[in-house]
Amino acid sequence: MTTSAPLRRLPIGNTYNLRDIGDYEVADGVRTRWGRLFRSDATRFTDGADLAGLGLRTVIDLRDDAEVTALPTGLDALVPNVLRRPLDPRPLLSEALEGSPDPLGALYVALLRERGPRIAAIVGELTRPDALPALVHCAAGKDRTGVVIALVLSAIGVSDEDVAADYALTADYLTADFFAAIPAESGAADPADEALRGARPESITALLRVLDAEHGGARAYLTGHGVPDEAIDHLRTALTH
Repeated sequence: MTTSAPLRRLPIGNTYNLRDIGDYEVADGVRTRWGRLFRSDATRFTDGADLAGLGLRTVIDLRDDAEVTALPTGLDALVPNVLRRPLDPRPLLSEALEGSPDPLGALYVALLRERGPRIAAIVGELTRPDALPALVHCAAGKDRTGVVIALVLSAIGVSDEDVAADYALTADYLTADFFAAIPAESGAADPADEALRGARPESITALLRVLDAEHGGARAYLTGHGVPDEAIDHLRTALTH
């Protein structure tokens, strides 16, 4: 588990859920480094002074065009490489919500099964030699971002327990104030469905179970969808050394 929890959430810009994924133990005892990979909700960054301290080289924005228009972040002017990589879960929502005791878990598994090449390509962007420090974000930093970050952490050897705990921290930060402050078109959650606003560890654990059962783990899932083994080795080294 994390040993430096006060450093994990970063009060930069108007974000609610900007977090550093440093200080998680990897399988062989090394730990992820602070300041290499961040996850976040979307916000407007109008002052680059605080953001400059992160030294970001890459931002991966998982939102679609309508979401970007509804809430422009301003990061294009502050970060050298801002990549739009839409990962739209909405076509999968109706099936996930239908009769499932864990609709978010069902949604994450559906993303895993239906968006494999796209998800792998997104993780592949992080394996480039000059990609880090990087920020991955969507609207709330919970669902699309949660799936991508879970795959990254699991693929480099972080335990399922810590992957689930990192995901569940979102529930502490996406408060009622967050949902009240965002534009309805931002895509952070369907305002009509409270079930989509949570972040229970069981939901991301459902994804991890399917990764193991159907693919032999996150690393095999990514390599099976086109990410080279050596690229994952590079990402592990870049995140831990």
